[in-house]
Amino acid sequence: MTQAETFICRLLSLALAACVGLALTAAVDARPARADMVRVSVPPDLRIDWTNMVVSRQEVLCLALNDYWEARGESTRGRVAVAQVVLNRARDPRFPSGICDVVSQNPSGKPRTCQFSWYCDGRSDRPTNATAWRSSVLLAKSLLTRNNAISDLTHGALWYHNRTVDPGWAGRLAFATRVGDHYFYREIGPRLEQASQPPQTFADWTEAQIQAESQAESQSRTGLQTTTQEDGQVARTLR
Repeated sequence: MTQAETFICRLLSLALAACVGLALTAAVDARPARADMVRVSVPPDLRIDWTNMVVSRQEVLCLALNDYWEARGESTRGRVAVAQVVLNRARDPRFPSGICDVVSQNPSGKPRTCQFSWYCDGRSDRPTNATAWRSSVLLAKSLLTRNNAISDLTHGALWYHNRTVDPGWAGRLAFATRVGDHYFYREIGPRLEQASQPPQTFADWTEAQIQAESQAESQSRTGLQTTTQEDGQVARTLR
């Protein structure tokens, strides 16, 4: 293959890669919310600046739904602690990366075995208490607002259970704390000892991820521009 043919093939490969990347990005952006997640709305008297949220509207509402069904009878501290487990899981690579996917996770795929039981207990997930639902939306908003100062009461916990039960898995984990009616747990052993302190808030962590992705994209564009300039020099040489 001549130098000119090699140059042309290289340009075609770069163009194809760019098109595929755009198509994948569009597919992700257009991805609908989970079809089986109940559609809920923000109470009409609440005004939320969605541009100041670190996640999408649907992710905020998923966290609100989990608070409503899992912890609405708890104190504010207890509800924040339960929500924090969802957020801790969302930033742990062993769990789904989105709030909605964490809330609806069912590793076994069997009925009534979801990580959060309300999601697949066979009953309607639509909130019926307007006052409690409004409170749940406000709590989710507070936790997911950019630059909020709500720290992790659970110290990085990934699991919890009500104090009235004694699950077998609890003995294999490190007790983190008790908040309200729930006991919270972290991992035990080397992984816990080696784990770095998580960011103060999920919002901080999300912002850091966005900045890292932006920097990587910028570096990628710089590399592509450099490659294009080099290809241009080769083309001029071949003329």
